[in-house]
Amino acid sequence: MVKIKILLGIITLLIVVYILHFLSYFFLADYFAEISKSTESKIVFGKYNLVIGLIQSIVIFFGLIISFKCMYEIIKRGFFTKTSKKLMYVAGIIFLFSGLVALSLDSIRLFNSANQGTLIGILFMDFLLALIGFIILIISEMSCIGFEIKSENDLTI
Repeated sequence: MVKIKILLGIITLLIVVYILHFLSYFFLADYFAEISKSTESKIVFGKYNLVIGLIQSIVIFFGLIISFKCMYEIIKRGFFTKTSKKLMYVAGIIFLFSGLVALSLDSIRLFNSANQGTLIGILFMDFLLALIGFIILIISEMSCIGFEIKSENDLTI
């Protein structure tokens, strides 16, 4: 249970970092708008890059919130509960979807850009996010099987 608490702390830290990230959008909105206007003709997706990045951040933020709720549920009620398996499944879908969409968009950017060294690193990060989502889905499936076994065991006793 100590490792779950450590994971909950890491997720909490990531949520705080994302909140600071969103606050920076509000405080530096003019700065981001100027950068977007000056580079929109040189970058794939042009003026929509800022919006795409913000939407991806919001989706990942919601995935982190759901992961936080799931870890909190596991600490309070145990691993094999209906709520924890549902929350874990939703978080896995969010991270997998976000990683695959980011991987697709960044692949398009890679094939249409001269800055390939940086984009290859970003592609690996997108792949890692999708892989984390897939791993969470696998753990969710194991939790579902464990929940069924626990339910049968509770009925037997």
